[in-house]
Amino acid sequence: MGIKVQYIAFPDVQRQAQAWQDQVLGIVCFNESNPDDLNAIPKIHLNTPVLAGENIACEIWLSDISSENTSSSHVVSANKGGIQYRLDGELLFGVFSLDELTFSQEQTQPTENKIPPLQQATESAYRQIFALIDELGYSNVYRFWNYMADINDSSHDLERYRQFNVGRKHVLMQSGCDAGSELPAACALGLAKGPLSIAFLAGKKAAVAIENPRQIKAYDYPEQYGPLTPSFSRAALLHSGNQATLFISGTASIVGHQTQHASDVAAQTRETLLNLEAVIAEANSVLEQPRFNLCDSFLRVYIRHVVDLDAVRTELQRYLKGEINAVYIQADICRHDLLVEIEATIQCQTDFDKTEVA
Repeated sequence: MGIKVQYIAFPDVQRQAQAWQDQVLGIVCFNESNPDDLNAIPKIHLNTPVLAGENIACEIWLSDISSENTSSSHVVSANKGGIQYRLDGELLFGVFSLDELTFSQEQTQPTENKIPPLQQATESAYRQIFALIDELGYSNVYRFWNYMADINDSSHDLERYRQFNVGRKHVLMQSGCDAGSELPAACALGLAKGPLSIAFLAGKKAAVAIENPRQIKAYDYPEQYGPLTPSFSRAALLHSGNQATLFISGTASIVGHQTQHASDVAAQTRETLLNLEAVIAEANSVLEQPRFNLCDSFLRVYIRHVVDLDAVRTELQRYLKGEINAVYIQADICRHDLLVEIEATIQCQTDFDKTEVA
């Protein structure tokens, strides 16, 4: 099994040869336009400001499995129930968007009994996604990308991020992967507008969930963070053959379960970098080789306030030195008091061929 990830500007995606496009499994892209000429490729296309790093604002996941004895692509495109996806025999990348208005309930129902539309949309989306991957035999999810409007607003007496967590948790509990080693890496960010938009990468081989010793596991958070806890691991480690990929979830200035350095974006950035380093150290321990390095990672940096861009970039440059592969996006973070969140992807070659990490 093989997978490659590239980071380029969206216009560069359009200029690629057809043979290259045929190997693309899916795209996570931040760009204002959404041209029709790439409709065959599953892409989560998010209209939110790119503050810096436009030249690498598109994350391209490509199949790296050679097609023996054939000149045609082994990547197959399909759509089921609105889930657009591509698969290659080992990996599956899909995207799905649902409008919350579809789930608005009749006003005749008592207010206290209404289920928030975002919770319903989340539950419906996740249920359909898990049904699809189970049906196709790609039942191991490595990574979820979740985006929704107004993540910190409240309705039905509950913050919208917590509504999302309830819907997600219901499905994960039913699927049997609500805790521990079964949970994928994930992020959940708020945009100014748009439907619930989800991208996911799954496969036939299992990954290993990685946690952060500086933090309580998200699924063990106390009740103050909502009626049902967030359901994700701090990272997922996929090791196949001589290649290892580390998917690091959205990471912020949290120690234990508490936000650190409220109102200080520079200090939050430094704390976030320490958390990223802790996750990478855990992954290297599992890999039994010190191959993952933060300096080699691609970083997607979500910043709540545009005015904080320079402060965040300064902290990253001071810590990492040298060239930084980072794109900076304006987005709302899952807690009101968090000002910055960073997710990362790292790939490396290993010294031994190992189909799965035990």
